[in-house]
Amino acid sequence: MIKIQTSTKLLVIGLLGLFSTSLLASPGYEGMKAKKPEQIILAPDFSLTTLDDKAISLSDYQGKVVVLNFWATYCIPCRIEMPSLEKFSKKHQNSDVSVVAISLDDGKEKAIHSLVKKMDLTFPIALKGQSAGHDYQVSVLPVTYIIGKQGELLARVVGDRDWASEEADELVKAVLAGE
Repeated sequence: MIKIQTSTKLLVIGLLGLFSTSLLASPGYEGMKAKKPEQIILAPDFSLTTLDDKAISLSDYQGKVVVLNFWATYCIPCRIEMPSLEKFSKKHQNSDVSVVAISLDDGKEKAIHSLVKKMDLTFPIALKGQSAGHDYQVSVLPVTYIIGKQGELLARVVGDRDWASEEADELVKAVLAGE
């Protein structure tokens, strides 16, 4: 009888702990199903080349929030997500938020160029991102990382999302507010 009461108390305390944590979670993170890291971690820097042969690195965006998207041309959800990332990028082009995409395609520059032209994408797209994908432990596509102004990892969003949505705006507000 005592063991059952102790187990029940522990279960209730555990559930209350989970519930109180969810009450403190930002609606922006919840709406986009973004996962916050348990501790502050700096995002790995990368040095890659974009479609237009410009060198690009994460450190180029110091002082901005970066929406870093890993994708590939063969990934249908990635392709579905791209137009909303473009809308998001245009909406925030004059703010402290930048979109950067890293392609994990290998040797498919022609296909990437074609897709970018067809979708009229204007945000930077880095090529040959396998090493960056490894550094970010990318195991599924698409995956998007939200990186803070000081280079800290703030959230990881797995799967395609509507970046032109109200939920994406709420996530940006939460990030900029430091929530």
